[in-house]
Amino acid sequence: MAGRYVSGDNKSDELASSNIVRPYQHIQRMCTCQEKVASMKQEDIRKAMAIVSVFETGKPHGNYAALVVLNDGAGISYGIKQFTHRSGSLLQVVEKYLATDATVGRGTIESRLPVLRRSTKLAIDQLAADERFKQALKAAAASKEMRAAQDAIATERYLKKAINECRAFGLTLPLTLAVVYDSVVHGSWRSLAEHLGPVRDEKIWIKRYVEERHEWLRRRPTLRTTTYRTTFFRNEIARGNWQLELPMYVHGYLLKASDFPEAATPQTPAEPPPDTPPGPDPRGRDTQVAAPTIVETVDALETRVNEVAARVDQAERMVLTTTTRTDKAKSLWATVAATLWQMAWAIGGFVAGVPREVWLVVAIIAGLLVGLFIYRQITLGKLREARGSEFKL
Repeated sequence: MAGRYVSGDNKSDELASSNIVRPYQHIQRMCTCQEKVASMKQEDIRKAMAIVSVFETGKPHGNYAALVVLNDGAGISYGIKQFTHRSGSLLQVVEKYLATDATVGRGTIESRLPVLRRSTKLAIDQLAADERFKQALKAAAASKEMRAAQDAIATERYLKKAINECRAFGLTLPLTLAVVYDSVVHGSWRSLAEHLGPVRDEKIWIKRYVEERHEWLRRRPTLRTTTYRTTFFRNEIARGNWQLELPMYVHGYLLKASDFPEAATPQTPAEPPPDTPPGPDPRGRDTQVAAPTIVETVDALETRVNEVAARVDQAERMVLTTTTRTDKAKSLWATVAATLWQMAWAIGGFVAGVPREVWLVVAIIAGLLVGLFIYRQITLGKLREARGSEFKL
């Protein structure tokens, strides 16, 4: 491990010798780091999550309905952690959502799964231009099922991984957790971290890592605009804010203690412990009834929204079907009418004694015009059917 350490000041030999002469001290230090990471405060985790959330959505607690199309080829970027098509995280969220009984936008989202499962440029561009799919994702963000799906994937894919990476490298400071978590979310954490080698002094190591990452982002045209992330960490390191003391400005947002109300006020359990007999509430009966009433009201409202959304989807399908059939009927009757008109003109001209040469020339011209008209109707019908099929995909 010592041979991989690149310090720039010829101290790799010193590191190697220290690990040989004092092996037990080295092991003891690593165990201490493991204990510190394992006991990482929830307050520090919430701050790290809030910082990255501001980077991603401009808000400390994220926006479940946030949706943009990235210009770096990643396609749709959606939700509290900007789950993308190319990375596969958007697919994970969608599959988690569809595994529930949720109904909001279900038909549209489910029909796009074959495209979402492909990460080719064609598939990414196709969904990025699919307005109906994007609207369905935004509508689903209001449901508790989609919020739960996003929370679960964000925790499993990013937060747990960041904590495990801190444990693997023996990193313990709150600011370091935020740096690692941001890199895991944004990408390429491991390749840059392993390039620096093992950690000897956490503050020195993480400072070098942030500088390396800043240059790495700056050298890539598609990522150059995201250097505000490493700029924030550089500033906090410069002022020694390793404990992430509040308040602090994060990408233009003033992050403060009031953004974490759950940390200041202990949460009251929704139900008493099973073995605790119900007793009189000094705050009165109204307090006991208010909380479940609000929850029931929200659940009822969400159920109504889901029902309305399902009816809207059904009505839309009926309208599209009726429109398609109407277009076909119009094309058929227009073709029949044009044919009858041409026949009537030809018979009338023949009976009236129009010279054969004139009659023949005019008949050819009329035939061409009718043919073009019929071709136009057929083409319009195909275009309408194609447009309708886009909504059925």
